[in-house]
Amino acid sequence: MIYFYILHHMISGRHKSTSSHDSVLYRRTIKDMNLQILTVFLLVCEILSQTPLPHRPSGYVYQPHNDPYVIIEAVYDHLCIDSKANWPTLQALKNTYMDKEVKIIIDIFPLPYHHNAYFMQQVGEVVRNSSETMFAEFIDIVFKNQDEFLTKAVELTETQVKQKMAKFAEDNFKIQSNITLQGFDDSVIVRRSRYAWKYAASRGISGTPQFIVNGVHYPDGQDYNTDDWKKTIDSLLAEK
Repeated sequence: MIYFYILHHMISGRHKSTSSHDSVLYRRTIKDMNLQILTVFLLVCEILSQTPLPHRPSGYVYQPHNDPYVIIEAVYDHLCIDSKANWPTLQALKNTYMDKEVKIIIDIFPLPYHHNAYFMQQVGEVVRNSSETMFAEFIDIVFKNQDEFLTKAVELTETQVKQKMAKFAEDNFKIQSNITLQGFDDSVIVRRSRYAWKYAASRGISGTPQFIVNGVHYPDGQDYNTDDWKKTIDSLLAEK
């Protein structure tokens, strides 16, 4: 719609162009705009058309509820310092609403500019394969050791990073290193990791931490403290 609005005004103003130079510039501008619009359109179609149906709902259920009135999806990146900073708030919400009609889900969205985030997501899937209940502990321990896989891993090769992550999983979760290393190439692990990214992208997520509340992307949540979240959640619960 914005494109057609701009195009309309450009066409309306065309009669003001009195030189051949203006005419050429006009045609080039239209051509460039068309290419840019087409590129964005194709990227959106790529995300939406290839969002596959996963064999299980996306995300990890951090706080279950069989019939929730409020569903909060927290979108994190294991190696995002802002996700790490937000983690205590989510933990506090879990403790506060443990007996309420509130369900909390954690989605992992590895950002390309957080080096090694995708590999860490795959390690998380290996941990979930071993024990679904260990995943919250995995998130907690990864956040506590985050720098080991950021600045302290900058000079490492991909193979060295994977070996370091495998040792990390073995030391903290008793998962043999060879199992984690095999997981990096396991088709199921790869598929789940890609599904998680595509799911978040299809919901309009472009960074972390981000939140989806009752199916609606809620950008304000990234700046909320525990009290802010309580006001929001309590207001929704009061509408029952």
